[in-house]
Amino acid sequence: MIASAWVAVLLGAAAGACVGAASRFALKRVLGSCDQVFFSVFGAGMLVRLALVAGAVCLLRHEKYIIIILFAVAMIVVQTLFEAFPLKKNGPERNP
Repeated sequence: MIASAWVAVLLGAAAGACVGAASRFALKRVLGSCDQVFFSVFGAGMLVRLALVAGAVCLLRHEKYIIIILFAVAMIVVQTLFEAFPLKKNGPERNP
């Protein structure tokens, strides 16, 4: 299914970018909502991302281990990059 390690990294990064962008978009939409709504979306997003990584690894179970590891690591790293930057400037300062 995946021919080389580089293809695994690229596919993992692309999947991570899609999931990370969707997560960031969902969190931006509920940023002004109450804390319960925001943290519900945040928690659900974490579970969905975990399920997608687990599902991708299950789909790749017949590949070589290095391809599975590279795909999963690239997917997780790119997802994390989308959450490394704050959604809004001066976040803590806006809540006195």
